[in-house]
Amino acid sequence: MEEINNDKLDKADRKILSAIEIDARIPISELARKTRTSRTVAEYRLKQLEKRGIIRGYYCLLDPSKFGLTVWKLWVSLRSTSPEERKQFFSYVQMHHQVWWYAECAGIYDAVICVLAKTPHEFNAFFNMLQDGYGKIVTDSAVLINVSFEYHTRGFLLDTPSKLIESAFQERPSVKMLTADSLEILGLLSLNSRLGYAGLSKKTKKDVKTIKKIIQELKKSGVIVYFRPSIDITKIRYENYKVLLYLHNPRGGIIPSVVHWCREQKNITAIIFCVGPWQLELEVEIDSFKNLCTMLTKLKDRFPDIIKNYEVLLVTKEGNFELDLIDKLNRIKSVEQYH
Repeated sequence: MEEINNDKLDKADRKILSAIEIDARIPISELARKTRTSRTVAEYRLKQLEKRGIIRGYYCLLDPSKFGLTVWKLWVSLRSTSPEERKQFFSYVQMHHQVWWYAECAGIYDAVICVLAKTPHEFNAFFNMLQDGYGKIVTDSAVLINVSFEYHTRGFLLDTPSKLIESAFQERPSVKMLTADSLEILGLLSLNSRLGYAGLSKKTKKDVKTIKKIIQELKKSGVIVYFRPSIDITKIRYENYKVLLYLHNPRGGIIPSVVHWCREQKNITAIIFCVGPWQLELEVEIDSFKNLCTMLTKLKDRFPDIIKNYEVLLVTKEGNFELDLIDKLNRIKSVEQYH
């Protein structure tokens, strides 16, 4: 595959990535208007970004809390082991029906695993099974609950401050009873959120008006958070970091003030609010570790009485980046029925 770096992405390419990340279903006509190009050029450039692997696909981010699920975050350290044992460990994690997303890391932890569970007992059962199978290579772990998430635009694409795409999903859990039609449409959009209304109509045998109404209702109820592209930032020579923030007495206006600062940083693409050893988790996409350190120094200088400490981890490999919740729900249901 062709080697890509950020210098080879001209301003039009960066505008396309910036527009598509806000709404992966943006029509080509609107994409052309935002990038000030013709429809033909906009469509061609989008296809080239896909062909080069910069855009890995288009997916539908759903709120797990609307299905009665909580996202548990498990961080683990692994002892030095054979490549085969490590491969078996991550293969187990990737294929497990409760694992929504995971990543391999370099830093204080070697892996982070997002686990879907309806109750603490369900998560504990997963953790116990992991320990039974791979306890000999797991040397340390930390468990947190993800309270809520918010996603920001990649301001670095156009050298502008980031903007909020969606805030605090999973913050107001309320289980939604979805129809079979809704689940069918969500299943299709989860795999390809750019699938047009005509394509959805053909696959579901339903008229376009009905499909539009269902999607609007799913968005209004918060089941659909937003339609997102998966962008492989390593293809433009950026690195993906997790920053774990430990705060002093994180109450009152403390967290909002830190969050407000983070929202304005062009390289912070997500903030996760946690209950556990640390209170905030930042997702940072940046071109060098040096620039990351500069940004974090500014953060500590800006909030010297709030930031107690932080840990930095480099994400070396990301798994299940599609975040296909419908597939996980179907697999969880199958396992429950089997037992």
